[in-house]
Amino acid sequence: MSRKSAWNRVFEWGWLPLFLLVVAVALLTRPLMPVDETRYLGVAWDMWSAGSWVVPLLDGEPYSHKPPLLFWLIHVGWFVFGVNEISARLVEPAFALGSLFLVRAVARRLFPERSAVATLAPWVLLGTVYWLGFATMTMFDQLVVFFVLLGVLGLLDLGQGRRRGWLWLFVGTLLGTLAKGPFALIYLVPLTVAAPWWAGVPLSWRWFVQAGSVGLLGSCVALGWALWAAHLGGPAYAEAILWSQLAGRAVDAFDHAQPFYYYLWLLPLLFLPWTLLLPGLLRRTRGNWRWAGGPWDEPHMGRLLLVWVVVPFVLLSLASGKLPHYLLPMLPALSIATAAVLASPGEAGRPLGARSVVMLWFLVGLALVALSWVDNSPMLAMLPGWVSAVGVVLLLCGAWLWRDRCWPRQAMSVAMITTLALVLLHLAFVPMRSAFDFQAFAGQVGQWQREGRPVAFVGKYRDEYHFYGRLKESVVVLGHGEVELERFCAKAPNGVVVQRLSGEVPPDALAVTPFRSKHDVALPCSAHRPAKPEP
Repeated sequence: MSRKSAWNRVFEWGWLPLFLLVVAVALLTRPLMPVDETRYLGVAWDMWSAGSWVVPLLDGEPYSHKPPLLFWLIHVGWFVFGVNEISARLVEPAFALGSLFLVRAVARRLFPERSAVATLAPWVLLGTVYWLGFATMTMFDQLVVFFVLLGVLGLLDLGQGRRRGWLWLFVGTLLGTLAKGPFALIYLVPLTVAAPWWAGVPLSWRWFVQAGSVGLLGSCVALGWALWAAHLGGPAYAEAILWSQLAGRAVDAFDHAQPFYYYLWLLPLLFLPWTLLLPGLLRRTRGNWRWAGGPWDEPHMGRLLLVWVVVPFVLLSLASGKLPHYLLPMLPALSIATAAVLASPGEAGRPLGARSVVMLWFLVGLALVALSWVDNSPMLAMLPGWVSAVGVVLLLCGAWLWRDRCWPRQAMSVAMITTLALVLLHLAFVPMRSAFDFQAFAGQVGQWQREGRPVAFVGKYRDEYHFYGRLKESVVVLGHGEVELERFCAKAPNGVVVQRLSGEVPPDALAVTPFRSKHDVALPCSAHRPAKPEP
């Protein structure tokens, strides 16, 4: 194999082993992270142990915050391999890997004459810090990213006369809705309605009838699950999944309320480090920029960005509840656009803003070195001493990028530095693992339940112990008042009360586990103490 052929092979597929490396390191170095990952595995376990395949359960009660697709996918792995942590944690990375292949396929449809764009697009997405960080988390957002990409691929196929596009659009709408409710439709509906404008679909009333029918069918199947679950879950659960969850997040957020401009400063941060290359990218396109086609010589790309990014951005900004990961489905669109600019003819030998990337790694390195002098945090005290040297490694990697003047290698360098940084972050996390790992403590809670000892938790319980402890009984949730505690202990004198405490651990504790800078402490009812409210 010639040197040029080997280089082309690395450029085409090198992102795949890098992604698998990040997934492997994440699985080996960190536990399920509370409170989200432990909660979602707890919900999947509650459904599994109770045989509740339609209604998600949290601590034995109907859980209205999320649809069931993620939990069903976890159950598929358990049906095949038995109940285990690894197969459950591989669901989200599997869909993230699928998104890397889909972003490549979408770029190939958009730029059939420019194969470099499709080759480069997965590198750009892999090199996006926020997307890669979420790729190993057991949450719902990578599922939504995948199904939005699948819908976009279907619309492009329809624009090119491939009727299989209807299947991709239907599956993307149906499973995207089952993954995270109407959230996926915020992306898919504008893309579908505007498809004659950006995807090359013939503009006619027949298109709107057919697309509306396919989208409505997918939504109705998902609605069928909601109606069935509402019937089984009871009136309160029905009201929650059919109305209050949607209205409460969109109009008057019961949680995560943020001002309308929240995403304006957040989106550039989520697309790091490529945001830092923006000045260099604009220099590449100087004198050759048109909104419709720009340097891509494709009128559809600018329109696609408008419908895929700008319209959902406005809709999400108008909603009351906001979280950073709501913007994750935009990142593939930005990655394709960045790849298209990088692959366009530009000024020969002009680096693409490498100084900005070098400065980013330099500042991160300084921050890591400074951690050695921060001694007022128990969490930071757990970091290993070699973490301070990571900044030097990042600075050297940035210097390599600074000197390189070949645009494919520059893009690959950014992706490799991002991957390296995330791998090092996971390795640095190892000494801190005990502050987040509930496995041993949850196992003890499960043992108490199997012995017939009721277990109560003082404060807000988020299913932290259910999966690791394989709990089959509910944990009694108590307020911080003394009265509830006394009532529980009067009814269950052999019971165990778990409290989240700061400061010294009581000497009569049955079991203790650190949680961040506090401790979860299990005390027998005979030695219970009222817990101070968490700040």
